[in-house]
Amino acid sequence: MPATLLDRITPTAVGIVSRAWVIREVEQHAELDAAARARAIDVLCAYEPPRRHPVRNNVIFWVGALGSAMLAEALGAPGWIGFVAALAGFTALARQLAVRALRWRIKQLLSERAQLDAER
Repeated sequence: MPATLLDRITPTAVGIVSRAWVIREVEQHAELDAAARARAIDVLCAYEPPRRHPVRNNVIFWVGALGSAMLAEALGAPGWIGFVAALAGFTALARQLAVRALRWRIKQLLSERAQLDAER
């Protein structure tokens, strides 16, 4: 199942990973047939990892973003440059965490499928 342009701009439930990324990851597993791949893609696009400590994470982001803005001001640069740098860093971190969670879920789905196949 090739990824289309619409898949590239369609976010998953995670929000920071596209449907095209999920399709590419699932296509790498040759042990799945076409129907199982389609189901896995739909399951992974709907998967949302549990969010733990949302208040703590929000505080960490704002302290980091505002601290970066103040640091940029102290160094003589406009404050928005520090804020944008922190925003880019936190976005990259969020994407890495989302990718790890989705890859973990793919492995979990494959192991569940292998258990069902072994029981048959």
